[in-house]
Amino acid sequence: MNKKILFITYENPFTRNSGDSIYTCNILDGLFALSNNVDIIYFDSNLKESKINESDQKKFYKTEIVKFKKKNTLKYIFSSLPGMIVNRKSKEYNCSLENILLNSVYDIIFLNHQKMMFTIPSLLKYKGNSKLIYVSHNVEYLLSINLVKYNRSFIKKIVYWQDAIKTKSFEKKWNSSFDLITAISEHDANYFRDIYKHLNVQILRPIFNLNDEVNSIHDERKLNNLIIGGSFDWKPKRENLLLFLNAKNFKELENNDIKLIIVGRADPKFVDFVNRTYSGVHMTGGVKSLTPYYQKSGLAIVPERLGGGFKLKIVEAALHRSAIIAIKGAITECNFIKDQHFLEKDTFEELILEIIRIQNEPELLDNLIENAFMVAKQEYTLNKMIDSLEKII
Repeated sequence: MNKKILFITYENPFTRNSGDSIYTCNILDGLFALSNNVDIIYFDSNLKESKINESDQKKFYKTEIVKFKKKNTLKYIFSSLPGMIVNRKSKEYNCSLENILLNSVYDIIFLNHQKMMFTIPSLLKYKGNSKLIYVSHNVEYLLSINLVKYNRSFIKKIVYWQDAIKTKSFEKKWNSSFDLITAISEHDANYFRDIYKHLNVQILRPIFNLNDEVNSIHDERKLNNLIIGGSFDWKPKRENLLLFLNAKNFKELENNDIKLIIVGRADPKFVDFVNRTYSGVHMTGGVKSLTPYYQKSGLAIVPERLGGGFKLKIVEAALHRSAIIAIKGAITECNFIKDQHFLEKDTFEELILEIIRIQNEPELLDNLIENAFMVAKQEYTLNKMIDSLEKII
């Protein structure tokens, strides 16, 4: 199989510095395995690495880079479009895309992420007989409305509410333009089918590669060592973390000799604030590898109240053989099942009480760990991604 493919995306994904970019790279890895004729168009908006490096660029047949321009804040407020669309909408990008389509014929065009849907009018006009596939990373409306529901700031609630309304309207209008939609989990796939009435939806699970470091035995792992992993540069991620740290009974963890380590990219000032403010907690900031921290942790916490959708951190924790305990709603419907692969509680206070309670139930946690590990090991692989993509294209 050697289909000619165009991949439309928002920025250089190869820094893999967020869940979205990791998932994008997963899909590209699958496409490279199936075709040696993949073109890409993207913005130079990645602050750490604006352009794809030479070794990654060789994977593509052609690359097109468009200069990214920041938008005036007022545009987000007064536009009828969702904020993520306003942020990316670009005449220059559409002109470059149209030029590509006028000079090349593609079997398949992948549009990666809702933020690139401003290109749909150009695509519908110039795509010819190309099969058009939308790579969703979330049901974006549900993510927006969840930000409204759990945000503590009234002003932020208003901001996210108006954006959620715009997002739902936009999703309903344009999803029907695609021949096929991909979803990261069962929850999202069912929403596209049931609510947006799109009949052709396929699940593309992310990829996690096991290595010798991950496979090593957890000799030092203890149930009273907790870990929260993530990228805390995004404001809702920080809010989620603070909701957990500010739970009324949070100090009970330290009183029971339970320690928390928080690992992942964050502003140094925020890292310093957390370490100064919360006893029994150590926040590292960015690290080269999370594996050494997971190997010493018996429990992985998923405190995602704000935001929504499937979490790559669930698979990461499962493969590192850390038991998973989450706040209700953090883990949406997927092939990880409550009480079989993870534990879930309604409030942060209840979650903390559960952490304390299960310190004396290592057999329960061992079962959760092994069940989740087997799902992650079998289902979140490059071969599975290739199989899924092969059916799609």
